[in-house]
Amino acid sequence: MGFSMPAAEHTARQLEILVEAACHYGLVLELLSVIHEMQNGRQLDAEDEQLVNVASVASLLAKVERSHRGIDTEEED
Repeated sequence: MGFSMPAAEHTARQLEILVEAACHYGLVLELLSVIHEMQNGRQLDAEDEQLVNVASVASLLAKVERSHRGIDTEEED
């Protein structure tokens, strides 16, 4: 049986992971910035659209890789 954390704690953990990833990888920061801009109604330029498209493909590849590594055998992050 999996452990379920409170919503606020879960959100805080997600933020911690995303900030850490953005500090390690500039590409993650770029992607987070594009998402922030999208959330605030800015139209994406061609470069931003390309990044979103690459991230979309990377999402699919990452899911397959996580499955191969047995990362998501119990529960998702």
